[in-house]
Amino acid sequence: MNDTETRLRDYLHSQAATVPDTAQGPGLERSTRRRHWPVLATAAAIAVVLVVTVTFLTRLAPDSSVPVPAGPPPGPVSNAAPEVPYTVLTGEKVTDLHATLHDGDRTVSIPRGVSGFFGRVDGGWLAMSGPRGDHAAILKPDGTLRTLGPDHIELPALSPNRSQIAVIHRLEDTKGELVVVDVKSGKEVSRSPQLPVMPSQLGWAKDGIWYRVDEVGAPNKPTAYSLHFWKPKSDHVMDVAFPNYDGGLAAPPTSDVVALTTRKGNNRCLKAGVLRDGAFDEAREYCDVAAAATYPVLSPDGRTMVSSDVKLAIDVQTGKQTKLRLPANTRVTEWPEPVFENVSQLLLVTEPDANNRLPVQEQVFRCDVRSGECAAVLKTVRTTLHRP
Repeated sequence: MNDTETRLRDYLHSQAATVPDTAQGPGLERSTRRRHWPVLATAAAIAVVLVVTVTFLTRLAPDSSVPVPAGPPPGPVSNAAPEVPYTVLTGEKVTDLHATLHDGDRTVSIPRGVSGFFGRVDGGWLAMSGPRGDHAAILKPDGTLRTLGPDHIELPALSPNRSQIAVIHRLEDTKGELVVVDVKSGKEVSRSPQLPVMPSQLGWAKDGIWYRVDEVGAPNKPTAYSLHFWKPKSDHVMDVAFPNYDGGLAAPPTSDVVALTTRKGNNRCLKAGVLRDGAFDEAREYCDVAAAATYPVLSPDGRTMVSSDVKLAIDVQTGKQTKLRLPANTRVTEWPEPVFENVSQLLLVTEPDANNRLPVQEQVFRCDVRSGECAAVLKTVRTTLHRP
């Protein structure tokens, strides 16, 4: 399976529940360009692959409303069901696929028009809804939806205490703004200055909201990325200088740490740090030689980053590297991204390293990043992991 086919497969899997019952097949996106990294256009759909990375430097005091989950003591890795929400799709044709959300002992049939899940909130799960995913919504355990915020939004993000959501609000002429909405009341509580270019990714860390802007250049010229920071209720947007920025951004709500990706010649690198006096203060760097792309994740406490492309866990404080003992001849999927259940155990979706046709047999593994030991958890054709 080539890269384009893989990304199209992942897009169709994650978006299948958005196809109306009367649809004859996947439709084209609206003509307004949505800027994401990287974006691969096909005749059927646009695949959006979000890159996430992070590590550890210094952290603010933990937010008592969102405790960092403690991992089990070192020992054998359990093959119990995932402790994070996940979706499973069934069906053979795109228009026949049906999605169910699983979270502990709760299983919910996902209504048509609902796509993407961004964490547990208000007794349900934050999602996007609408024919093209144009609204933020909370899916309730009974299958009903409660919409939040303005129309024409992208990629909602939960605040550190999960009492608010931030959304990218699309404006005319490809401009945008960030809007913050209170979950309980549904009222807008803050709005950023209007931004000349619409953001393409959000991360709400403990100290504020990070976002990325993609500047698409001339044909055959790489997209340029820039980093920005905004504190809700502030009229000032900060531009964060970061040389050779390559589009990866992760800002976990349980830490003030962010992680970014850079490019050095043919190398792709991960860098972790914090915003200090208006600049990115780097703590740790890890590089892969000639990597096609880098898709790492960070543990909730910020102590471990994972380069899923090479199946490697890195202790950010010491630099110790631990190989994840996944089966040979498998690779970790680019999307869905791996998700930490707690500070030491990670869930990953894998597939055969070489497969030239759909459907692909996927398998979910749980790995302990301290020992590298892994255990099989689920085996399905289509599985997507979601943030807790």
